[in-house]
Amino acid sequence: MKIITLLLLVSGLLMATDKAKAGPVGSKNIGFEKGNFDGWTGYQWRYSTSSDVPATFNTSPGVVAIPTSRRHVIISDRSGYDSNTGNQLKMIPEGYTHSARLGCELSGSDKSPRCWQQSLRYTMKVDSSNAFLLLKFACVLQYSTTHDNVSEMEPHFQLSLFDENGGAIEDCSNYDVFSSGNMDSEFKTYNPSGSNVPVKWRDWTTVGADLTGYIGEEITIEFLSADCTGHYHYGYAYFVVDCMPLYITVDYCTGDSYAKLEAPEGFEAYKWLKDDQVTVADTKRDLMIEDPKEGDTYYCVMNSETGCEVSLSSTIARYEPVADFSSKMIDCFSNEVQMINNSETNNGTLDYKWDFGEGEIIDSKDPRHKFQTSGMHDVQLIVYNPPSGCTDTLLKQVESFSPPLVGFSGDTTYCPGLKTELTAYGAYRYEWSSGVTDSSVVFGAPGGDYWMLGHSSEGCVSDTISFSILEDPEWSFTLDGDSFLCEGTTMTLRAEGALEYLWDTGEVVDSIRVYEGGKHSVTGTNARGCVKEIKVNVQEVSSPTMNFSLSTSSVNSRNPQVDCTASSEDGVEFLWDMGDGTQTRASSFMHYYTIPNELIVFDVTVTAINEWGCTQTSAASVAVDLFVPNVFTPNNDGINDLFLEDYSIKVVDRNGILLYSGNEGWNGIYKGRNADPDTYYYTVNYKDAYAQDQVKTGFITLVR
Repeated sequence: MKIITLLLLVSGLLMATDKAKAGPVGSKNIGFEKGNFDGWTGYQWRYSTSSDVPATFNTSPGVVAIPTSRRHVIISDRSGYDSNTGNQLKMIPEGYTHSARLGCELSGSDKSPRCWQQSLRYTMKVDSSNAFLLLKFACVLQYSTTHDNVSEMEPHFQLSLFDENGGAIEDCSNYDVFSSGNMDSEFKTYNPSGSNVPVKWRDWTTVGADLTGYIGEEITIEFLSADCTGHYHYGYAYFVVDCMPLYITVDYCTGDSYAKLEAPEGFEAYKWLKDDQVTVADTKRDLMIEDPKEGDTYYCVMNSETGCEVSLSSTIARYEPVADFSSKMIDCFSNEVQMINNSETNNGTLDYKWDFGEGEIIDSKDPRHKFQTSGMHDVQLIVYNPPSGCTDTLLKQVESFSPPLVGFSGDTTYCPGLKTELTAYGAYRYEWSSGVTDSSVVFGAPGGDYWMLGHSSEGCVSDTISFSILEDPEWSFTLDGDSFLCEGTTMTLRAEGALEYLWDTGEVVDSIRVYEGGKHSVTGTNARGCVKEIKVNVQEVSSPTMNFSLSTSSVNSRNPQVDCTASSEDGVEFLWDMGDGTQTRASSFMHYYTIPNELIVFDVTVTAINEWGCTQTSAASVAVDLFVPNVFTPNNDGINDLFLEDYSIKVVDRNGILLYSGNEGWNGIYKGRNADPDTYYYTVNYKDAYAQDQVKTGFITLVR
């Protein structure tokens, strides 16, 4: 039986895989880089050793759709941690974008017994590009003493490799761990809150497998996780897989003064030996050799943590790859080109990577490519020279041709007084009916009908492309806004009719705010690129001066009139607002207020307006004051029967005797008898229209 050497290492000792050194190797989703299970086959089944479990649970493995909702899951959150390890285990290892989770923890929906087992398998054909496997895993196993050290009952995780006949590859190739009996020192313990069952977990660990003995054959990788075979305890794992060539990379390229030997990653220890296979040259993964001698041989002995050993040798040789290629169009219609690879090297083999500038990378030697556009294309060829890391790159123009893809860009309509430029594409050279043979041609007045043809370098000709050159019709471009600006104010200038705007201020909006006088201009561009400009000179105008006066600042029910006068320079109009709803444009007038019962203030404003609409506004106040009559007639005829009703007053006679005090108004009665007709003295306390306390005194004559 052929043996695969399997190597176990803690992932912290591993460096990231440098696939660029090995050239363009396709992994076909072996590492879940597509974010799905393409290429993998999943299984799940129940297996129980408990006597109280119905026999129907002892079923054989069965294929399931991938992924299932719980037991086969792609992990894509690169910042996620496993909560059952106290958020110490990262669910995706460093350097990877996805991982697979196999199995799951218990949840409230699980019914007793659970007893699930599940696996994922991947079958691959081994060749020189994938003869070294890196299998990285982390496992989480619930531990319980109730199993009495019967390891077959415990949650466990298993990694196996199988040959093409389905036989298990033994020796260093298997990893099988149970939740108690055979755990090594790399396992850690976490006690989840609220649970008396501890969790045993192992951080990301890497297994490396040498498959060179299986080149040309198929091998199968299997990951398996299982719950306990009793009732409840769970076991699950995370893993990723990677593959690469198994050889020593020699970087000794044209012009190098030193050679760099690089062993495959994935081993715990490296030891470089010279030709005598005794003298140690270095113990690092990379060996740097100054002034190397071609023909010298170095050996690298690589050891894993489990004691597995792989030995590789490499002979120093300078690698001088030279990238070279030519091309030939298939025909004059399909736009397809056959690439002819003329690359060479003095040592090793060559791998290829073609970049046609359209997003697709091709790794065949002489690809046939159909371009998306016609004409000249920049094509890049990179040649890799394994087992070295030497490369060479060539960038070259390649021609393709397809008549429907030949044309021109640009506007066939030109702006009045200007010209328009058309640029052809899709061919090697061009022929315009105007006689121009360049790719670009300029047209202007008077316009007319024209045609264009595209030619390849090999005699292919496009269909005739006919077109007409026309002058752009007149378009409306206007500027809205005054040419006068009143001092202390702002105004808006707004342009209309264009697609794009540019003001002399640098603003590119359709309107700007003007804060002072000065010259302004705006350039408008329409959809066809035609340009118009409008200029405006904004003059700043002073506000009008104004004098105004009111004949009084207070009115009452006896004297409700106010004499109003305003004056200014010639050409100024006035707008009065008397505060009672009355407005007038007279310069001088007499205004009569309707006096209300309460004491209020009328706010009077007058605005002067000059011929440019600039304004100056002034304001004054006219207050309604308390009117006190000098005669009242308390004869019960309903007219003037009370003196100063609703105000706080005191009334005394000539001798100073208090006849009345209150705010209901004096009715001319003192101690139940009518007071004699006479003159009396009063004092009234009140709040005026401005809410200020006031006192008035005077004489009142009582008449009967």
